[in-house]
Amino acid sequence: MNSVEIKSVDEWEKLREETAKKEELIVFKYSPICGVSSSVENDFNSWFSNLNENVKIVCAKVDVISAKSVSRYIAKELNIQHQSPQVIWLKKDGKVKWSGSHYDIDKSQLSAQLKIDV
Repeated sequence: MNSVEIKSVDEWEKLREETAKKEELIVFKYSPICGVSSSVENDFNSWFSNLNENVKIVCAKVDVISAKSVSRYIAKELNIQHQSPQVIWLKKDGKVKWSGSHYDIDKSQLSAQLKIDV
């Protein structure tokens, strides 16, 4: 499992190209100045770091304050309303598998997505 911080549209496009057809991709959008975002990010990080090493998922983190243009670009590209905190889970084919925001993002909801092949 791999986690990267995305700070530019170019980095986003490169990551999408690298993961295409090979790995699922989770976009985690967060605000470093929001208490809810911080709480959800801690839970997400705990869940992600405890995944079985055989699970092939890449996580792209986007700071919605310092990388606002990337956050908006991703929302527009994937046709999902921007929120923060937010998870957008992409299948290997690049299509959205699941998205959630705020307290919809919890360990049980995330784990349930591992079992769904949409």
